[in-house]
Amino acid sequence: SPLPSALFSYLKLKRRDRAACITAARMFSVGQMAWRRSGVAVRAAVAGRRAMSSGGGGGLKGNGVVGIRREDKNRWERRVPIAPEHVKELSEAGVRVVVQPSHLRIFTDGEYARAGAKIAEDLSEASVILGVKEVPIRDLLPDRTYVYFSHTTKAQEYNMQMLDTVLARNIRLIDYERMVDARGDRVVKFGRFAGLAGMVDVLHGLGDRLLGTGYMTPFVHLGFTHSYPNLDAARRAVAELGEEIRQNGLPADFAPLTVVFTGNGAVSQGAQEIFKLLPHEFVRPDELRTLVEAGTADRHKVYGCVVDVADFAELREGAAGAGAGVGA
Repeated sequence: SPLPSALFSYLKLKRRDRAACITAARMFSVGQMAWRRSGVAVRAAVAGRRAMSSGGGGGLKGNGVVGIRREDKNRWERRVPIAPEHVKELSEAGVRVVVQPSHLRIFTDGEYARAGAKIAEDLSEASVILGVKEVPIRDLLPDRTYVYFSHTTKAQEYNMQMLDTVLARNIRLIDYERMVDARGDRVVKFGRFAGLAGMVDVLHGLGDRLLGTGYMTPFVHLGFTHSYPNLDAARRAVAELGEEIRQNGLPADFAPLTVVFTGNGAVSQGAQEIFKLLPHEFVRPDELRTLVEAGTADRHKVYGCVVDVADFAELREGAAGAGAGVGA
């Protein structure tokens, strides 16, 4: 289905109307979106070339040209909104794809070119521009449809200037966060790989933090996720530091080292997958106090605990249902 017709937009709204716009956005659902192994496969082929404008670049009506941004949120950015295989799909459907060049992206410019894309810095000929993270204000082209995580649907203050610019430049903003299925469940969201990457970064950060307080630990040898060529390499690095913990232990001053996972969804499962590469033991939430106070914890392993809402939240006194047994 045509991208614009299936998705919500922020159009010509005054500043005071932002809250209403954000609320209204939650009521919309959209068509085909799917996760593929290397990025979000956006089925963006506009139905029928006849429905497309034959005019120049840009425009909200659609002109059969899709642009792919070079991500610049972080200096290590390798993420992509669509992979070369999806570009090939779009090209075969009659949609022209323009890709900004990048020396960092997980896929090379050559791979996109061989799939049928035009490699060019200038995306102005595209009416629909796809990205992953927020687009800098300076790069927002007027009268276009943009698709990316805008982080504005909860009225995040740090992105309100960007949202104002979107409105002022007559841009249709399609936010992955509000793409849902018939049941209202998000179809583009964090999953197992976010947990895998996040846990590696957490362990790296832990090592750096402990080093700053005067403790050298095996965690300091672990790099950020993006510093490894693939998942297997990251796994090996975690397993190696786990072996060091098994042999030499962790400082007694902060034992038992315990990692608490909130919930047991896809992200948590991914994080636990990395965690389990370390010598470990899981305990129940009601065992945490005893684990700490008994003084018998093993310094040669780390401890994990999975908690749910009932373990860390309780109804306020006087609230409906208070006293019904929900509590920490």
